[in-house]
Amino acid sequence: MNTIKINEQIAFLRKQKGLTQEDLANALGVTNQAVSKWESAQCCPDIQLLPDLAKLFDVSVDELLGYTPVSTTEDIVLAIRKRIESLPKGEDFDFTFRVAAALHTIILSKGMTEDNMNPGWDTEDAIEHAGNAEWGYSCCNIPEITTTMRHGAVFFSNNKNLTLMNTDVRRIVTMIKPFSDTKNLKIATALYQLTVHSEDAYTTIAQISDRSGVSPEKVQDCLEGDLSQFIIEKEGTESIFRFDGMYMNIIPILSLLDFK
Repeated sequence: MNTIKINEQIAFLRKQKGLTQEDLANALGVTNQAVSKWESAQCCPDIQLLPDLAKLFDVSVDELLGYTPVSTTEDIVLAIRKRIESLPKGEDFDFTFRVAAALHTIILSKGMTEDNMNPGWDTEDAIEHAGNAEWGYSCCNIPEITTTMRHGAVFFSNNKNLTLMNTDVRRIVTMIKPFSDTKNLKIATALYQLTVHSEDAYTTIAQISDRSGVSPEKVQDCLEGDLSQFIIEKEGTESIFRFDGMYMNIIPILSLLDFK
């Protein structure tokens, strides 16, 4: 029986269920100190508790002990797809982000361990901080892959397949040029923040002005000028705005950049 594996599995599965050590202890009829000792690898749970632990976590005893067969990539993808499809709206996207953040932190931690003999860190804690926009900035750039995470955004790139033609370069320069202006970026960020919570959300010039600190007149000029290609406007008694869906990713991508 692998003590380290059991310790990692119990801690990971408990956090996945949103349980505290006290919650787990109460559910199993043991002390908080017992759960703490399991997770710190000071001792193992009694063998008679394993079925109850597995049932509580909705896994098999083999999965709890880390003895499950090695899955193929297809098996893993299918399992993730089934998991996402089984979750109610809202929870499915939270889970998807956690998976992306987990992949980033696992790759980064592995790189730290292999290259610098560094023990890395607890993936669950890193994901939690990332989800709360507390992560800061981290980047792993190796020949095979580049991955970056900052606040609530995660980026992956397969470096082998990344090529830019002259037409791509011209298109990218044209697209990002408006966001190099401080005023435009403030307005775009405010527009994003005010509408990202819903696909049906729109906002007014006054609301954008309040959020960005830019005068209503300059907001209107910007929306009708530099940012017009990126937004949708609904006209009525008062015009309302949001990013076109295909451009909603611009602000999160820009937020990943970290210039020293």
